[in-house]
Amino acid sequence: MSGIALGAIVAAAGLGLQLCAGGRGLRTAGFAGYVAGVLILAGDLLHSPISTMRTDAGRRPAVAAAGLLVGLIAIGVAAVIAHRKPTLALMAVVAAAPGRIPLHAGGQQANLLVPLYGVLLAIALAHAYTLALGREQRPQMGLVGWTMAALIGWSAISLLWSTDSHQGGVQMLFFYLPFGYLATRIVALRPTLRQLRLMLYTDVALALVFAAVAFWQYESRHLFWNHKIIVSNQYASFFRVNSLFYDASVYGRFMAVAIVLLAAVAVYRRATPQLLGLMALLFLAQYLSYSQSSLMALAAGSLLIGATIWPRRLLVGLAVAVALVGVAGLLVSSHGSSTKQVTSGRSVLLSDGWRVIKHHPIDGAGLGGFARAALAGSAHPNRTRTAASHTTPVTVLAELGPLGLAAYLALIGSIAWAAFRTGPQRLLRFGLAAALAAVLTSSLFYNAYFEDPASWILTALIVSVAALPNIRIRQARA
Repeated sequence: MSGIALGAIVAAAGLGLQLCAGGRGLRTAGFAGYVAGVLILAGDLLHSPISTMRTDAGRRPAVAAAGLLVGLIAIGVAAVIAHRKPTLALMAVVAAAPGRIPLHAGGQQANLLVPLYGVLLAIALAHAYTLALGREQRPQMGLVGWTMAALIGWSAISLLWSTDSHQGGVQMLFFYLPFGYLATRIVALRPTLRQLRLMLYTDVALALVFAAVAFWQYESRHLFWNHKIIVSNQYASFFRVNSLFYDASVYGRFMAVAIVLLAAVAVYRRATPQLLGLMALLFLAQYLSYSQSSLMALAAGSLLIGATIWPRRLLVGLAVAVALVGVAGLLVSSHGSSTKQVTSGRSVLLSDGWRVIKHHPIDGAGLGGFARAALAGSAHPNRTRTAASHTTPVTVLAELGPLGLAAYLALIGSIAWAAFRTGPQRLLRFGLAAALAAVLTSSLFYNAYFEDPASWILTALIVSVAALPNIRIRQARA
């Protein structure tokens, strides 16, 4: 067994105990196993960058020691704040979630969520302190915790046969394991209504900042980070912005989630002119990304909100109309064009996915193995970036097999049950579920459901809200 698979399995088992176990002793053991597994996994994946850092430190020991001391002090202060001020910790999670910084890690260039990892480290240290004192609050995840543990656990086990265990290890280390742990901590903090409002204010404030940058980019015709979009804008009839994000679709998805959350406030509480104006402003900023997947995400979230208040006949009629318009648009756009052009290359990527499923029908190609398995036997088997999947369900089936797909569907189903079952704060849960539906819809066209921290944060908030007191929230009339 490789160090990558060993570390991932140990960490996933430890996280599973935190997601599901009721006893404090088991959760403490789970936390210890989680930390040990993450260290094993990180040590195996990041040995090259770490050795480089050691060489640089040897050349300038004084600077390295000073930097290490400052870093330790900063982490310690952040951990104290996370322990004593949970409201600030929750707001920091929201504020740090979109921040992606280009770094060289694990032998490749990646845009990593470094600010969020820093916040998560502070929360983990605060958690370790409460465990040592015996004051830890149990994260009551319910059925969502069991299905989440099953999916993460099976993903870790699949590294035993993955066609690209290195890439799978990267996904476990930077997405599945930290974000699954983050979900347990959010539920354990049990956000109040006041804290939820402050989290929403933080998210909207970020959206306004990103919108301002997007408008500036559109006026100045100047972009950041992404050379591909810069080049394509020179030949396109429209100008596409990406704000402070590398990918315009990721920017559009963030804006879609913010707009859906504001729409929930407008529908379930009060639609003031200021709120409607704010939504219109954010939508205009989102539209400039020209991201089809993010517009579909916005539509899906908005329709879900409407489904909670509109009559059933209206919903059926609207669904049929949307389907007819979509088919008609596809037929018109496909006149004189290939399927590849109409779907922006998605059809080719889907065919790659079905090819992997055909060759790995039982256990899948393993987490992270999609691209390498899709290119197996081709003239360029190592050009894995060209075979990246854009559809999460197809990717899950291709990499994790039928059992992995069943775990994925069970997780989605358990979240839906937690969101729409009878109980306290139903309208609040509906709004959060609509935002999560936006992310889920985006993942059907842009494979990033598990890589987006919003998926895990919204899931944790849905579970948390179900335990809040049933304070009445005024609902708008249909």
